[in-house]
Amino acid sequence: MFRSITQRAIKTNCFKQSSITSTSKVLTTSSLSSSQLLSYTTTTKDIKENEDTKDHRAKGKGRELILSFDKSGLSQFPKQVFKNRKYAITDFEKYLQDITKVRGPMTIDTFIKEVLTNPKYGYYMNKDVFGKGGDFITAPEISQLFGEMIGIWCVATWEAMGKPKKLQIVEMGPGRGTLMKDILRSTKVFKEFYSAISVHLVEASPTNKKTQKNNLLYFKDMAITYDHKTIGETPSGIKVTWVNRLDEVADDVPTLFLAQEFFDALPIHVFRFSKEKNDWCEVLVDEDITEHGEYYLRFVQSKGPSLMSNAVKHLLPEFGLDGYQVELGLAGLAISQQIANRIDKSGGAALIIDYGYDKIVKSSLQAIRDHQFVDILDKPGTADLSVWVDFQTIRKTVKLMKNKSTSIGPVDQGIFLKEMGIEHRLAQIGNKMDSKEKIEELIMGYKKLVDPKEMGTTYKVITICDKNIAPIGFSTAKTYDDEDLMI
Repeated sequence: MFRSITQRAIKTNCFKQSSITSTSKVLTTSSLSSSQLLSYTTTTKDIKENEDTKDHRAKGKGRELILSFDKSGLSQFPKQVFKNRKYAITDFEKYLQDITKVRGPMTIDTFIKEVLTNPKYGYYMNKDVFGKGGDFITAPEISQLFGEMIGIWCVATWEAMGKPKKLQIVEMGPGRGTLMKDILRSTKVFKEFYSAISVHLVEASPTNKKTQKNNLLYFKDMAITYDHKTIGETPSGIKVTWVNRLDEVADDVPTLFLAQEFFDALPIHVFRFSKEKNDWCEVLVDEDITEHGEYYLRFVQSKGPSLMSNAVKHLLPEFGLDGYQVELGLAGLAISQQIANRIDKSGGAALIIDYGYDKIVKSSLQAIRDHQFVDILDKPGTADLSVWVDFQTIRKTVKLMKNKSTSIGPVDQGIFLKEMGIEHRLAQIGNKMDSKEKIEELIMGYKKLVDPKEMGTTYKVITICDKNIAPIGFSTAKTYDDEDLMI
């Protein structure tokens, strides 16, 4: 996400390992999600019965189950230097520490899910994080031009599909609802298109849903909720449905999928090459049992290859330098496949816009609070976590599915928006303005969206679409041969 920052400040993987030995014991009967990564033992001891438990248990001595994780084989990085804690531990950090005590160190995938969407502590769940008052600013909030160009793409793609009488527009991670609001406003003049569409917003955050209702609905307090769905209507009569997951949206209707800065917030797994093991291990998050660090959590490396690193070995390089890291967005790949299957079944196209590369990403996980980069482990839940999207693996995964869907792109955002006519629209709006300040603001927003020094090249656009249509905006997309599809 743009977050008013034009340069990356990413912590890379040039860390030296230091072996740390410890054992953590907890009272539990829970299942062990990381038992494949850590060895553990259990013992029992007598518990003296007291008056409080007599009435609730059969007479006799109770038994306490002590579960002990052997963390002696874990490697911590970077090497710890004794420092004072930066702040008092938070309730969320205590909760995360408890998870590692019961289940062992958690994957980066699990850590990101907890930090962003935990119902009580999750970053996205309880506050409005978008816009100037939040931690970052996204393209729809920068200028109305962005949403209007996406609206033009929707209309043109619908026409290329043969103008189906029913069309779903599904936006995943719709933020404050600004993009959809601009799309609906700017496409209202296309009467036939407008009469065909219904809107579906995939949103997990109750706070974001409330903001979206305020921005989109005519009677925001009259939205009806049933069967985990919320339904309302815009002032122009467009039906809007909120769902928590994509699989709650019907798959038997032609659909346009929009994902603007959605994939960067999806969880990833991080793998680290071990020269000692001559194999890929997994990066995990553990409680900081050393008490030497600034924070209450730490990064560790699994003792050897994990189940996940073995399962995705075909996606990883054959070898690497010691400590070399690779990120894999498996959640993003699963959603890409789901979209491709839906397009194969009922027709449509998807537009994915995000910052990233057309190659496997090495180390990009970052945290942003108040428009500034902060440490990933610094007060989790109070900063946004995001990654740079691996467009190459998305592109190859869709093409290898061998159905009626395909992928085109990525192309630079600036080039895509210019092909959609953003310069013409800029002149059209500017000529109607009578305020110098408004004209300057409009031009500033335009430059931020298309300038290579701003978002123009950092952000990429890729489409997943039916092979029988050719969505506009991708005339500069590179053509790949079959050999390039090898993963």
